[in-house]
Amino acid sequence: MRKRLVAALLLTGLVSAVGITAGGASSARSTAAGKVTKVAIATPAKASDYGWNQQGLNGAKAAATANGATLQSITNIGYNNTQNVLRQLAQGGANFIIAHASGYDTIANRIAQQYNVPTITYDVPTNLKKGQLSYVTTSSQEGAYLAGILAAHTTKTHKVGIIISASDDNWYKMSGGFAAGFRSVDKTSKIFFATISPTGYDDAAGGKRVAQSIIAQGADVIFAMGDDASFGYLQAISSAKAGHKVWYIGDIGDMTPIDKQHVLLSSVLWNFTGVFSQAIKDINAGTYGTHGYNLTLANGGISLLHSKYISAGVWSDITAAEKQIEAGKISIPVAHTAGAVQKLLA
Repeated sequence: MRKRLVAALLLTGLVSAVGITAGGASSARSTAAGKVTKVAIATPAKASDYGWNQQGLNGAKAAATANGATLQSITNIGYNNTQNVLRQLAQGGANFIIAHASGYDTIANRIAQQYNVPTITYDVPTNLKKGQLSYVTTSSQEGAYLAGILAAHTTKTHKVGIIISASDDNWYKMSGGFAAGFRSVDKTSKIFFATISPTGYDDAAGGKRVAQSIIAQGADVIFAMGDDASFGYLQAISSAKAGHKVWYIGDIGDMTPIDKQHVLLSSVLWNFTGVFSQAIKDINAGTYGTHGYNLTLANGGISLLHSKYISAGVWSDITAAEKQIEAGKISIPVAHTAGAVQKLLA
């Protein structure tokens, strides 16, 4: 999911410039077969973001431990040195590599084939090659739908906000899911929708600025998607002087440990442990690369954080909706553009 279009274009150029030599291909080791004993993960930013990087690393640790494997992690590598890092992991004996950013997909695909090491990428269902390559997608709109129900029950000003850090497909899906969940309870309250910038994933200052703007318009619940922009959202909401309580619903991770002003109402959590663990099992069984993996409510990959600020009655409504989603009784629209989100807000 992370660092998406701009990074992907950058990496495509890097691959073209560096190339894969015939000598490198001929020296590839066959590590795809047999039991996974060493898992490796590469992340673009520090694993202290209470979000994408931290959740990915936590999932990799748990999956490796559960399957009797060791873990090697290289974090905060950015995007300019991806090929060297993934090659290092492949040559270092890893027999399952998690290339933890969709911006790594192109190079990860090449490394997987060159070194015959099972590798997992993100968001692209065509990234399938038996024994070598698979992908992770999300049904994050399911958790966002529950967050929308929560916001509808919580707002006192009848104004809420959605903020996304960038023009990202996952953010659009979650925004649309939130809008649908909110409208299932409240048909009339105002929902503001704002974007920091096309690629503002880590723009904490921008996150603070946009959150302050939405608060100034009267919103008292804000569902906001990061990555590092989340620190800006939290700062703006924690210091709000709006004359009313302002609540924050986050994404991917749980910022409770740094929520000093007690404004974090909930978060749409992403848990990678299950998909990583299943991928290891599939490698061991010789079936890896024949299908992808998806985070959903049903498999525990997506969930809504049950904070102490959510009343028992509201949580009961959320739980009932969750069961209906899992049973296929609630159909959640999937938005892929800002325009599609706006239609759901109406």
